[in-house]
Amino acid sequence: MLAALVGLSALAVGAAIWLHAIWPPAQIGYDFKMYLAAAHDVANGRDLYAQLAALTHDARPGSAGVRASGYVYPPLLAVILALPVRLGLGDQGVWLLWNLLGFAAILWMGYELNRVLRLSGNGRFDWPETLAFAAATLLGAVATYDLSLGQADLLVAALPLGAAIAIKPTMGVILLVWLWKCDWLAVARGAVATAALLVAPFVVVGARATQEYLTFLTQWNAFNANAEYINQAPYGMLLRLFTPNVYTQPLLDAPWLVTLLRILVILGAALWWMRAVPPREAPDHVVALSECLLALPLTLIFSPLAEDIHYCALLPALVGLGYLAWSRGLARHPATWVLWATFALFCIPRIQEFVLPDHLITLPGQDDPRFGPLLYGALATLVAGGLILRAGSVRTSSSDQAADATAG
Repeated sequence: MLAALVGLSALAVGAAIWLHAIWPPAQIGYDFKMYLAAAHDVANGRDLYAQLAALTHDARPGSAGVRASGYVYPPLLAVILALPVRLGLGDQGVWLLWNLLGFAAILWMGYELNRVLRLSGNGRFDWPETLAFAAATLLGAVATYDLSLGQADLLVAALPLGAAIAIKPTMGVILLVWLWKCDWLAVARGAVATAALLVAPFVVVGARATQEYLTFLTQWNAFNANAEYINQAPYGMLLRLFTPNVYTQPLLDAPWLVTLLRILVILGAALWWMRAVPPREAPDHVVALSECLLALPLTLIFSPLAEDIHYCALLPALVGLGYLAWSRGLARHPATWVLWATFALFCIPRIQEFVLPDHLITLPGQDDPRFGPLLYGALATLVAGGLILRAGSVRTSSSDQAADATAG
C-alpha cells in the first residue's frame, strides 16, 4: 500500500511539473521551434545551414564577434525529426512526440537509478521507486524551464552516450570515465557510436551544408571568448574578470591569464575526479554508477559555454549521489548536506532567472557582478560528490571485510 502511494504521488508530481513546463500544449517551446524549422529544411531538401551565411558580426569587446540565430547544432536532431515531418505529421504532433520521448527518457533514467542504487542490479522492476527517482530529477526548477523551451539537456542526461554526444559535444567527457578505467571495449564502442551519430547525418544534409557548418564553428561566439552573463562556465567567468568586455569592468586587463587559469581549473577538476574515482574496477554496481554520475559536473566545468539551463545535467548526479550518501549511512556527513542544499537550490521556482550574474545575487558593493552563481552548483556537486563517493567506497570495503571475517 505504501509503495503504491509513493508511486502514485511521484507520478502526480512529475506530471504536474511537466504540464506546468509545457503549458499551454498548443505553444511549442522556443528552442524546439528551431529544431522543427531545421527538420522542415531537411525534409524538403533545403540547405540546413543557409541561415548561417548571414551571421551577425558584433565587434563589441567580449561578444566574441559572431552571433547566430536558428539551428546551430550538428544535424543529427534535424535529420531525426525530419522523418515524422516527411511522413506528414504536423508540428504539434512532432512536439507531442518530443515530449513523449522526453518522458520515456526520464522514466528510463529513474529506472536505472532505482535498479542500481536500491536493488544492486538484480533486475527487479520496482515501479513506485522508479517513479520517485524520475520525479526527483524533474523537481529542479531548471528542468522546468528546460522542458518549456523544448531543450535537450535532461534528455541528454538520460539518453545513451552516442546520441548524447551528438547533441551536446561536452557529454564526450563521459568517455573519460571508461578511459580512466582502462575499459578499452567501452571506449571503442562509445567512440564508434559517437563518430557514426556525428558523421552520418552530415552525409544526409550534403557537402555544402557540411562546409557551411564547419566554417560557422570556427567563428561562433559560443566557442570564442563569450563573456556574456549567461555564460556561467569558468571560461565565461574568467573572461569577465580579465578581459575588456561590454558586460562588466574587469579586475585586470590580462587575457593571458584566462587561458592559464582555465587550464588550471580543468586540470584541478579532472584531478579531483580521478582522486575520487580509482582506476581499479568498482567494488559494486552502486559505486560504478556513482563514478559516472560524478563525471556530469565535469561537462559543465570543461565547456567553453555553460548556460543556466545546461545545469539540468547536474540533477541526476545530485539525486544519485544524494541517495548514495543516505543509503550508506552518511546523512550526517557535511558533504551530504552540501549535495542536498544544492539540490534544494535548484528546486526554488525559476531560480535560474534570479541568480544570473547580473540579477539578484551580488556581493555587497559590487556594481558589476562577474560570477555565475549556478557555476557553484557544478563545483559543489563535484567536490561534495567526490567526498561522498570516497566515504561510501571505504564504508563498502569495511562492510565487505567484516562480512568475510564473520564468514571465516
